[in-house]
Amino acid sequence: MPGYISEFQYYGNTSQEFIEVALPAGTNPSGYVVEIYDVSGYLIWDFPLGTSIETSGGFDVYVIDATTPGFDDGGADPTGMMYPDDGIALVDDQGDVQQFLSYWDNTVTAIEGAASGLTTTDVGTAGAGQSLQSDDRGASYYTQNTPNAGTIPACYATGSLIATPAGAIPVEQLTAGDCVLGQDDRLHRVRWVWSGQQPLDGVAGDQKPVLIRADALGKGLPKQDLIVSGQHRIVVGGSGQLEDIFDTPMMVPAKALVEHRGVRFMTGKRSIMWHHFLCDAHSVVFANGVASESLLLGPTLLHGMNRAQLAELSRALQRRITRGTTEKAALHCLTVGAARRALRSRNLAGAGCQL
Repeated sequence: MPGYISEFQYYGNTSQEFIEVALPAGTNPSGYVVEIYDVSGYLIWDFPLGTSIETSGGFDVYVIDATTPGFDDGGADPTGMMYPDDGIALVDDQGDVQQFLSYWDNTVTAIEGAASGLTTTDVGTAGAGQSLQSDDRGASYYTQNTPNAGTIPACYATGSLIATPAGAIPVEQLTAGDCVLGQDDRLHRVRWVWSGQQPLDGVAGDQKPVLIRADALGKGLPKQDLIVSGQHRIVVGGSGQLEDIFDTPMMVPAKALVEHRGVRFMTGKRSIMWHHFLCDAHSVVFANGVASESLLLGPTLLHGMNRAQLAELSRALQRRITRGTTEKAALHCLTVGAARRALRSRNLAGAGCQL
């Protein structure tokens, strides 16, 4: 099964442009390059794929963008690195051209580089704020109005130990069909798993991973340090977790807890590998002993998925999933602001302040 260019945006400066490539999962990307040719067929740029940002639908996904060495022109050219009459070639580790594409009603015949002698296939036109995307492994492309060069949902970091009937196992070892333990020892079947690498250079402080130190939420909660993404929801007011602050069980985003002792943003990491899993319904599960969540289907997650990924979810759950699907949460979900206000109120009350 060959790799292919799964999405690209060529309209705008380098903060907007990107080329997304999908390779069969487990393929060694060393030696693969993306070549950009000008209208006369000269090779003007070539870029290695770098590190996969996620694995989905049996493919490892790579993104070439302003974070890729050599791709960012520093804003010197408002038209970016790619011009409307350029061509893009995906070249494998044997030097063979997997695809040679053009756009904007243009074709390019290469006179050098790996694509020498080949003529591009014009795959369509996209305007400002749009991209060209393929959901059929490069056979055709359509205009995507909401470009999504990789999306990081609420997640667990590698090594997070998830409670299962067979004992706690690392989240990265879960596969579709496994069972995880929920509240009252209920079993929840895993239907779909996701993993993805997130570069953290340039990521805003409040979007950094959250570290929850051992015992931060109660004795043995967590049993050992737990790292989650900022939007990942943690149970409070139940399961022994911050029950002195929240009087009813609910879920709050992890980043809402950073003002609590033992919880902080991790500002020193350069990148992190995330993992998550989807069950038949949103469920309370346990990671490092902490009651938290399985993946919740909602606008934040689904808006960033292409049609192939939505179809994959539909098959896994045996029901139709669209970008408009909204799943019922296992518990009431408090916003970041409301959770922080509750924490501050408790801290003030404990200090004897008048509220």
